[in-house]
Amino acid sequence: MIEYTCECEDTVYELCREAGLAYIRRITRLDGVVQSVHETYRWRFKEAQDVWIALLKGEAR
Repeated sequence: MIEYTCECEDTVYELCREAGLAYIRRITRLDGVVQSVHETYRWRFKEAQDVWIALLKGEAR
């Protein structure tokens, strides 16, 4: 994991890198218990980083 959003929220996003590729993981919790984990497909790091920045700015769809 390279970066992540605040663990104080019920939904946490992580920017992950593995074997030269990168992806974004979304973890949803309820009362501190993990309810679901979703991962994007793998991109080249630059592409994933661009989506990560858009996500942090509230511009990702």
